[in-house]
Amino acid sequence: MNQDTRTDQDLIKACLTGKSQAYETLVKRHQKMVLNVLYRILGSREASQDVSQEAFITAYEKLHMFSGHSKFSTWLCQIALNKARDLLRGRGVDSLCEDLEGHKEAMNVSDGDSPDRNMETSQENSRVQSALNKLSSHYREVLILKYFAGYSNQDIAEMLADTVGNVKVTMFRARQVFMQAYVELV
Repeated sequence: MNQDTRTDQDLIKACLTGKSQAYETLVKRHQKMVLNVLYRILGSREASQDVSQEAFITAYEKLHMFSGHSKFSTWLCQIALNKARDLLRGRGVDSLCEDLEGHKEAMNVSDGDSPDRNMETSQENSRVQSALNKLSSHYREVLILKYFAGYSNQDIAEMLADTVGNVKVTMFRARQVFMQAYVELV
């Protein structure tokens, strides 16, 4: 299978000129990242898939509004986060589902690892997710975006419509609260 080497910007231009198949490449390129972020935020594989689909549809419909001042992945993730927040608000919750079995299946565990190592990794991932579940949505979002999705503080600031300075302060506080929650689980 040939991998499309066009930049996101080139693919967006192609979409805007009526070549909708270019959007399929954008979806394939960014789908895993969006699903991972949503899964950590929502805690449910099914909800993450549904919200991911909604986010990609919304992004396609609003592609003409993408200014190019940020990366496409940043803009897309912002749309996905807004959709996830809407879902959580609609449920009246600020915390994740306790879908630990689902989390265990979704975590990356190498087939070459020993069963003991797989169990340790699965238990560690469950503890991390449980600690994340205890955080406020704002703290949880910055930690997920930074440490699980790999975004820079600048990207996170753009997604959250905040300053880099505020993101750094929030990140510091979120790490403290996370560590406290994590230690309580160990």
